[in-house]
Amino acid sequence: MSIQREEDHSAPTPGSNLITFDAKEFPWWLAGMVLIILAMLTLVATNDNYGEAFRKILPWPWRWTQGLALTLLLTAGSFIVAIVLGLFIGLGRLSRYEGHNTFRRLLSVATRNLSTLYIEFIRGVPMLVFIFTIALVLAPDFADLINVNSRSISQAWRGAAALSLFYAAFIAEVFRAGIQSVHSGQIEAGRALGLSGFQILRRITLPQAFRNMFPALANDLIALMKDTSLLSVLAVRELTQMARLYSGSSFRFRESFFILVVMYVILTLTLSLVLRRIEGRMAIPGR
Repeated sequence: MSIQREEDHSAPTPGSNLITFDAKEFPWWLAGMVLIILAMLTLVATNDNYGEAFRKILPWPWRWTQGLALTLLLTAGSFIVAIVLGLFIGLGRLSRYEGHNTFRRLLSVATRNLSTLYIEFIRGVPMLVFIFTIALVLAPDFADLINVNSRSISQAWRGAAALSLFYAAFIAEVFRAGIQSVHSGQIEAGRALGLSGFQILRRITLPQAFRNMFPALANDLIALMKDTSLLSVLAVRELTQMARLYSGSSFRFRESFFILVVMYVILTLTLSLVLRRIEGRMAIPGR
């Protein structure tokens, strides 16, 4: 008596090129974002009002003094300055001296408290208020101090300074947390090898801390790029101000601000995907 066995074809055989689709793991959110962007591009291509608004908000050829190019320049420049300031402020907050030199001990205490004062003070001020204070009060005072005509300092420079000083406080906290996340044994090993404090910081602490800090720094970069839109209150002709100028002259608010919203979505989505890619390459395998 023979028993006929029914073959199971539910699972793919080894070596097959069958592509499986996992609906649970598919990035539906990304697909939704792409559909919104494509819908806006279709409107720009097929609707005269949207097409005109797009050309006015994003004039071609680009100029670094206005529009999207200025937004990108403000983002990159302000973030670089904020990173440098944030590193020094974060190190200042971690300043500790356990030796017997009274002057260095007092200097350490003063540095730690001044750094903490700066961070806590900036965190207690709304960004828009801080931008007005830097651009309209402190920048003219600084110009008078160095005997320079305050009008020679453009509003774009003032706004960039405000963004840099503001984000430096938050980035300082990122550096502080990242440095403290490095195991103390690593630092003790560096001291056992005869490395100086600066060498330990440069070769041991910061390289390991940067991997832990990268997600927070990436979030700050994206937030800073979006906050460049606040500089429109100073009449800086970045992306948001270009939309405001066109909508104010044409009264086409729907077209102007729909395009503006989608433009920021494209910028933040692109930057987010690039930073996630970099973060993935920096990740330690198995963790």
